[in-house]
Amino acid sequence: MRSTDFVLAALGLSLAVGLAAAAGPATLEVLVPDGPFRVGDRVPVRVTARGGDDLLWGELRVAIEPDGTWAVIEPPREVEGARPPVWELVLAPLEIDELALPVITATVRNADGAAGEITADGQATVEVGSVLPEGDEVEPVPLRDPIGVSGFPWEWVVPLMVPLLAAAAGFAWWGRRRRAAGFQGEVPALSPLAEIEGLLDRLGERLGREPAEGVCDRLAAGMRRYLERQSDQPAEDMTSFELRLMARRLGWSENVRRGLQDVMAVADSVRFGRIPADESRLRRAVDLARNVARELDTQLTARAEAEEAAEAAG
Repeated sequence: MRSTDFVLAALGLSLAVGLAAAAGPATLEVLVPDGPFRVGDRVPVRVTARGGDDLLWGELRVAIEPDGTWAVIEPPREVEGARPPVWELVLAPLEIDELALPVITATVRNADGAAGEITADGQATVEVGSVLPEGDEVEPVPLRDPIGVSGFPWEWVVPLMVPLLAAAAGFAWWGRRRRAAGFQGEVPALSPLAEIEGLLDRLGERLGREPAEGVCDRLAAGMRRYLERQSDQPAEDMTSFELRLMARRLGWSENVRRGLQDVMAVADSVRFGRIPADESRLRRAVDLARNVARELDTQLTARAEAEEAAEAAG
């Protein structure tokens, strides 16, 4: 064989190997900066799709548990123009340890339209340290001695008893009036959708003037009350994870379930993870909660009308 033929054969073999690798099985490559990080730090994550040229890539998902070790600060966002697709997201660690990133998956469809799911191979780990100064032993501040007089303040007994007795008498009178009127419990004057939208309007006016923790407390409580009124389930006593399970069990749409998860993730990261949230992030969460409530109301109304029509036809 001539040297020229040998070079051409080698180049052909290299090209065939490269094409075979490109057409290999689909995978997800996860990149995260080197640490160490501290609890609450923003950890940027980049996820790149590899292989699977015949697949149509869909939504990227991050498995976050309400009481887990991670919180989503910025949900996955697909980088424009990247082919194969690339996503970027921001997480925050909630514990001290060498933490594995949460499970990351992406939905795909083949040429026949069959849906599937790709899970990132191998969970990347991040070293998370304490927020306390390194090398210093921090001791609690000693308790101060109590201020004021010692002994039981008997001189305050009589002045305090007067308003307490008056309040007790008023409460007893109010109870008698309720029983006499045959009180059966209050009925909300507003529909579930009108009630939650009123709350979201008030929260939108308070953004930037009220601490993020207070906004998220009221947002989470309002969403739970709305979901309980719409589902007749004890949603006000459920965790965020239990809310997602309930939404799936009741057959709510994917948009409703995904939007509910994102709203509660923002609220939980601020309330429990002490993750700071600026006004724009809180406003997006409030707007998303409004969209979730409206879409769920439309879905449930259509379902009720269809059931009534089916009963009438039967």
